[in-house]
Amino acid sequence: MKRFEYKVISRFIAVEKRLNQLGYDGWELVAASGGQYVFKREYDDKSSIR
Repeated sequence: MKRFEYKVISRFIAVEKRLNQLGYDGWELVAASGGQYVFKREYDDKSSIR
């Protein structure tokens, strides 16, 4: 079974640069509303949840 970890971020300063970095780090944008962005990425036992 796949497991995911989630991250919620609000108030980006350098939006495009930050979004690209999160994508590079494996985060997938799943929702955006009112200046908040919710991301998820697949969790594996080799990585730690931050």
